[in-house]
Amino acid sequence: MYKIYTQKMGILWRYVCKMLLIMKLATFLLVASIMQLHAASFAQKISLSVKNEPLSKVFIQVSKQSGYDFLVSGSTLKKTNPVTIDVKNVPLEDVLISIFKNQPITYAIETNTIVIKERPKNMVSNAKSELSTAINQVMEVSGTILDETGKGVPGASIKVKGKELGTSTDESGNFKLAGVTDGAILVISYIGYQTTEVRASANVRITLAPLVNTLEDVVVVAYGTQKKVNLSGAVNTVNTKTIINRPVTSLTNALQGTVPGVAIKSSPGDLGNDLGSINVRGRANLGSSSPLFVVDGVVVTQNDFARINPNDVAGISILKDASSSSIYGARAANGVILVTTKKGNGTPTISYNAYFGSQSATYLPDYTNGYDYAILRNEAETNLGRTPLYDATALEAIKSQSNPDLYPNTDWYSLILRKRAPMMEHQLSVSGGEKTKYYLSGAYFGQNSLIPGKDLKRYSLRSNTETQVSDKFKVGSNLSYIRDGYNNDNMEIGFTGVGRSIPLSVAQQSNGEWGSVTAGKENATIAGQNPLRLLKEGGRTNYNTNRFIGNLNGTYTPVEGLDISGLFSYNAYNYFNSSFINTIDPVIGFITNKPLTSTAVLTNQLTEAWQSTSNLLAQTTASYEKNMDQHYFKVLAGASYEKLQKRTVRVVRKGFPNNDLNAINAGSTLPANTTVTSDLNDGVAGVGESALASVFARLNYSYADKYLLEASARNDASSRFAPGHRSAWYPSASVAWRLSQEDFMKDLGAVNELKLRLSAGKLGNINNVGDYDFYDGLNAGSTVILDQSKQDGVTPGKLANPLLSWEKLTTYNAGLDATLFRSLTLQLDVFSRITKDILLDDPNITAESGLGDGESPSVNLGAVKNNGFELSLNYNGKISDFNYSIGGNVSKIWNKVTDLGGANETAPNGYYINRIGQPVGSFYMWQAEGLFVDQADIDGHAKQANNPKPGDIKYKDQDGNKVIDGDDRVINGNDVPYFTYGLNLSSSYKGFDLSVLAQGVNNVKVYLEQEASQAFFNGAGVKNYVLDRWTVDNPNPNASYPRLTNDTQNFGMSNFWLFDASYLRIKAITLGYTIPKHILDKAKIKGLRVYVSSNNPFTIRGDKRLKDFDPEAPSQRSAYPSLKTISAGLNLTL
Repeated sequence: MYKIYTQKMGILWRYVCKMLLIMKLATFLLVASIMQLHAASFAQKISLSVKNEPLSKVFIQVSKQSGYDFLVSGSTLKKTNPVTIDVKNVPLEDVLISIFKNQPITYAIETNTIVIKERPKNMVSNAKSELSTAINQVMEVSGTILDETGKGVPGASIKVKGKELGTSTDESGNFKLAGVTDGAILVISYIGYQTTEVRASANVRITLAPLVNTLEDVVVVAYGTQKKVNLSGAVNTVNTKTIINRPVTSLTNALQGTVPGVAIKSSPGDLGNDLGSINVRGRANLGSSSPLFVVDGVVVTQNDFARINPNDVAGISILKDASSSSIYGARAANGVILVTTKKGNGTPTISYNAYFGSQSATYLPDYTNGYDYAILRNEAETNLGRTPLYDATALEAIKSQSNPDLYPNTDWYSLILRKRAPMMEHQLSVSGGEKTKYYLSGAYFGQNSLIPGKDLKRYSLRSNTETQVSDKFKVGSNLSYIRDGYNNDNMEIGFTGVGRSIPLSVAQQSNGEWGSVTAGKENATIAGQNPLRLLKEGGRTNYNTNRFIGNLNGTYTPVEGLDISGLFSYNAYNYFNSSFINTIDPVIGFITNKPLTSTAVLTNQLTEAWQSTSNLLAQTTASYEKNMDQHYFKVLAGASYEKLQKRTVRVVRKGFPNNDLNAINAGSTLPANTTVTSDLNDGVAGVGESALASVFARLNYSYADKYLLEASARNDASSRFAPGHRSAWYPSASVAWRLSQEDFMKDLGAVNELKLRLSAGKLGNINNVGDYDFYDGLNAGSTVILDQSKQDGVTPGKLANPLLSWEKLTTYNAGLDATLFRSLTLQLDVFSRITKDILLDDPNITAESGLGDGESPSVNLGAVKNNGFELSLNYNGKISDFNYSIGGNVSKIWNKVTDLGGANETAPNGYYINRIGQPVGSFYMWQAEGLFVDQADIDGHAKQANNPKPGDIKYKDQDGNKVIDGDDRVINGNDVPYFTYGLNLSSSYKGFDLSVLAQGVNNVKVYLEQEASQAFFNGAGVKNYVLDRWTVDNPNPNASYPRLTNDTQNFGMSNFWLFDASYLRIKAITLGYTIPKHILDKAKIKGLRVYVSSNNPFTIRGDKRLKDFDPEAPSQRSAYPSLKTISAGLNLTL
């Protein structure tokens, strides 16, 4: 009985004791339990100053600052000692170590609660020494994290292994971390690099080795971000290190050679006209194939994109297939280029980047000297049965240069062009922030032309902010302003005009008068066209552009995983141009000493043009993501509305009192002297307005990180189409399989990542549709006769097509992503793109209709197909302190026209044609079979126009009818680079870094005509390659140039004037050195790198005949040369 009682009472007593303990704990549950809006991390910084305060009050203060609650019993608190502590901005862990010093208690952390308990007795005696030792071993670690090229790594994570203590690097890769115990292990990690562990010391300098498993990188995609490992579409990213610290004039040009399947032509051009062009995966239609550009979530123009300062760019993603880009709908048919600009974070950082460079021409037209010109001109006249122009006396004077006032040897390019022109850039940025993150930058870019008097100044400002208003709401803004100011103190002269000036014309006589003599005779016509005189006295031009792009955005997160976002943006572009043509006195003849009256410019003229465009965007999205066991899904839905407006005015007024007045109202008020139009020089209509309303959605799903699915759709409704035809849906879907996650792949150590992708979808193209194409057009400004007098009137213009619709693109893509041996990454894509409903002039309307050019209505009839593949490889390696990376990419595209509305071909447009089964815009011309050897060769050949002679170009009789006519013209290739490749090499050794970027194209041609290749055209000079011509003494049927004449005998459109535009170009070579941190610490500098860089240093050309043209130049006449630059710069971080 007693035993049972004792057992029962013992159980009851133990239960009562537990209940009493729980009640005690409940009574003193939270000595300090103030809830914060933001739960702080364990690395929260604490500031505390107390003297002999009870531990309970200290707990309250710590709880207020950290957000942690304390769980402790009253009896335990009674045993504690008062606390004295004075610290500022110290990690929570260090504060706990201090306040528990000499205390009979210890603690444990459970989530956001610090549970206090009595220290075991055998530990109390050792507590003081243990805690004292721990405190004495706490240190502050500072250091620098570098990448494989020796550059600082911004945003790298540094954590103490096994603890919650950590920080991240600033923009220069520097960091400081307090509260680290001696002997602790630091874990350094950064996306794209191998995680590194080092033992903590006061100063550390760590170079990260690249982790080739870029599948774990975070990639910017439409309306968000995504891990590359989870991508199922065709997306390429640009390594931003390849686009900075280079003396390039545009962001477009900086991208050359960095991404497969993206053809960028860095077209030569003078200031402001050398921005380049982009084509993604070939020509998808018969018109514009420019991709869509999106910067920080806002659609911008290609010119806006080109002018972004590369130092402001955080990332660039290129969306190529329907799966990745169909959510942009009707504007994504030609690919999408997404740009995100930099954001701030953490400790304030000041960065200054600058370079100073010198530009020179990669080539200049290689014209003959005066003596060779005279000899060749005589030969040309003789070949036409005419009397030579220059007799023996003149030839001797030209050769000896005994009287340059009569027989000069003028090198016009040396006179007009400078050998070198400066360029520079300065960029200053400030970034940082915790609750409010900010990135502010300002930049200045200055460039001078090789033509004297011209300069371009570009100013850019950027402000990116993000404020965490509460734990559920954040707001941000992205604002940018770019101003281009162009000034030319001299008259605008065309490069072609310089090519027309021959070496036997005097530029300026010895008496100071402008040149009037050509080959011993006064020539008023040539004197009036003197490009040096026009440059110096002809007039002046200036323009400025102002670009503002701004957006305000906010995100509300009511529950975990749900984000509701809104964005409002306003883009504004303003352009003003002023160009003045001076009156010029006549040239005074050197021989006659009389004015050459026809050389005078009697009327001056001022042209002013204004253009203003604005684009409003209102957008809202909602996204929800959730993980459930092995299932992950994310859904996105949104809607947007855009409105675009444009206005242009151009005024021309003549008759100003002098050449110094710039006010338009100072000119003559006579109606005949004033012209007002609503277009710029390009003839594009100056008034426009359009709107686009859209809804879109996307679903992402994955199972076990192995099987991935993405589906998206967008509906666009555009005001550019007639009611009833304004909207269309653009759906897409993609799947991916990560084989590397399967059990049967686990034992394959060589394969770290392996993923297969498939996608399909539809896209639209609205770029080739005008704002009002569904209305009948009218041509204003016409003169009509009414009541026997001239009256202002209008005439019919382009006929409307009320059934006009979008061009529609269907894409299929299969891809493979792999990482092998943890060092080699591979991305392969094979694709097919089929565009239908391409806009064509209605082929059923014949010439008998009376409609002129551009008046036939557009109809959706054409079709184009592109098939191709893209491959990129990258290998990273390390040998001791030497890090290196080798990257390459290649792409090949097969393009052909598949439908022209029932027709086999379109009417030739110059030397271009579109034909079924052939690439878009193919060269269409006669095929040269060399040169006629002799008269027998001519007699045995098909009849050819213009009475050919031995040495003339021989055209192939394609149809065998013994007559060379229009039906003998054939396709002769094209000028689109359908085969492109790039190579990127980088290395670093200790503080030194070296990088080389190369890029090239193959199997592409360029048609160079007139002054660019053909002797004496429009009175032009002769290039040196003509010296290897056909002559009686050199009857080579494969000579570089045909029989020399001074007419157009051999200038018909044939492939004889097609030149190989294949090339391999070294785009950039950069050598840098990062100053060691221990040297910079003395000057309180976080980072400093100095470098030298060269852009376009040399080119290997494919053409073996004509070597004085830039292979990237479009098919045309002479053009301003492309430039090579050498520069020195620095990257400074404070």
